[in-house]
Amino acid sequence: MQTVENLDEQYKQFIEFGNIFDKPTRRYITYYLQNKIDRKPPSLSHRFNSPQFDYLKEALDQIFSDAKMLKVTNGNEHLSSQIIHDTLQWMRKSQQEINKNNPCQDEFNRLQSWKDRPLQIYADTWYHLTNFLKETYTREQIDISFYEERLDDIFRDKARFLASLQIPSDEKLPIDLLLDDLLKQWEQLLIEKSLRYEMEEMHKQAEQFTKLLYAKVEEYEQMYELIAPFAMEAGRFWDMSRGLWKQTNFDLLQKYSQLLNNEKSIRELADLLGRMREAQTEIEEELYEYAISKAAWRTTSEHKSEIGGIYESDDLNYLLPAEAVLLADPVTETAFYKKYADKNLLTFQYQGREMIKGEGTTTGIREKTRRKEKGPFIVCVDASASMEGMPEYIAKVLCFAILKMAAKEQRKCYLISFSTGLQTINLLELESSLDQVVKFLSMTFNGGTDIHPPMFEAMNMLQSRDYTDADVLMISDFIMYEMRDELIKRMKAEQKKGTRFHSLTITTQANPAIVELFDNYWVYDPESKEIARQLAKDLKKIT
Repeated sequence: MQTVENLDEQYKQFIEFGNIFDKPTRRYITYYLQNKIDRKPPSLSHRFNSPQFDYLKEALDQIFSDAKMLKVTNGNEHLSSQIIHDTLQWMRKSQQEINKNNPCQDEFNRLQSWKDRPLQIYADTWYHLTNFLKETYTREQIDISFYEERLDDIFRDKARFLASLQIPSDEKLPIDLLLDDLLKQWEQLLIEKSLRYEMEEMHKQAEQFTKLLYAKVEEYEQMYELIAPFAMEAGRFWDMSRGLWKQTNFDLLQKYSQLLNNEKSIRELADLLGRMREAQTEIEEELYEYAISKAAWRTTSEHKSEIGGIYESDDLNYLLPAEAVLLADPVTETAFYKKYADKNLLTFQYQGREMIKGEGTTTGIREKTRRKEKGPFIVCVDASASMEGMPEYIAKVLCFAILKMAAKEQRKCYLISFSTGLQTINLLELESSLDQVVKFLSMTFNGGTDIHPPMFEAMNMLQSRDYTDADVLMISDFIMYEMRDELIKRMKAEQKKGTRFHSLTITTQANPAIVELFDNYWVYDPESKEIARQLAKDLKKIT
């Protein structure tokens, strides 16, 4: 459950810097929206009174009354928060646009000029004010004749009026009270007129926003059915700024989702491929620092708890009795003073002990276990003309299965489709890559086969931080010429670093000189279970 403190922090930017309304109104709006989406009464204990909020309330109640929206946000805190953020952003932009085009702004400026006008100027211009108000408002709204009569009485003798202004007084003059009352009535009427305009415009804006919001909810429901089975954080795919998806995109994803459900062998294959570089527990050495504390006794003259010996000094406090005897005889008294002057008097030496503590640091090495994340992988898909037909079908459905597996397990995956050119899709953030995935699934395989560009691209990705320990999987019919020596050397260099290259052949006409360069060579035959058995056997060796 969201607390007031959590909401203040979550929507801090809008509350503190929203640039619309006042801060208490902005804060209450966030509480109100959160409770609307949670289907709970407002969390504040008192009724919040604000004309600004009151004219918004009806529009917000309408927006957040949709059953479908409340359904998709139920239990989805990320999506709920995102919709509220989108609504706050829409409110801010709409209010700024309304204020910019508000036809009442000129009248507000006129009102302010009359408020700031000195009384001396009123004596010559007051009838401009009353004439404007008579033309702008009805008698039922404001009785201008009442003010005209009194202003005329006050300003008829202009000299006397100006003289009255020179007389000091702590109380307001009748003219001040009259003008204050008139301007307050005008201001109230103007605020009501401005609010009516803002409400009308806000309702128009709300209709447009509501239409888009509900369309996004419909889209999200369709997306959720496709994404949720393999991406638990489906709320990541909500993006109001991106616009709506085309229905054909949903149809295509739905088609491949259904194809995958029908292809049990491909699902098994994708699951087995997902075991490559599974998460493991590894042991590593950790350098750590620790403190050392020692304690020891030492002799000190500062603590005089026991006699430690006798020494010569001029300290009379610790004088030996034998030395004090010298003062008893005038003959030896001079000798005492001489010894005192030379600091040769025998005195007791007192001493004590104190505890001395010493602290220091040193370093050591210890073993530490940690859970490695599931390893990333790079998938190269042959999109050449020789893959047309069943191989293309198998390759696309398999890529869709790998996509689902990568999203479900939150594994980094980089897809490279190639023929005579390259198309790459970084599935690190699936929500920003779905458009490219749809484009790949809808493309027609054609052109020639050149294995070098995708392999060099895969090598380059292996140098990046996200894919430094990735496995590389090549899906192709491998009907191609031999590899260049430069590529073979780079493959072997990466293999020495621990990278494994896997090949999945969808036909039986592969060039053996090429597939033998890979660490594992699998042949896919949907009619045979051998591929699944062989994969399982090989994966036991490499995981």
